[in-house]
Amino acid sequence: MYSTPDGGKTLTASLTMGDAAINVAEVFPKVLDMLIKAVFCAAPADKEGQPAVRSTG
Repeated sequence: MYSTPDGGKTLTASLTMGDAAINVAEVFPKVLDMLIKAVFCAAPADKEGQPAVRSTG
């Protein structure tokens, strides 16, 4: 769990692998970095003024 000092933003994530044929130690740090940047870092806005990084879920 990650949070801003004031608690204004919080990120909680989990990873379920099941029988996936990938190396979690290789994939998870990259995905975690992407999520942290998307949630806590200022992302450049697109032409509509929306953050360039959007949830696809």
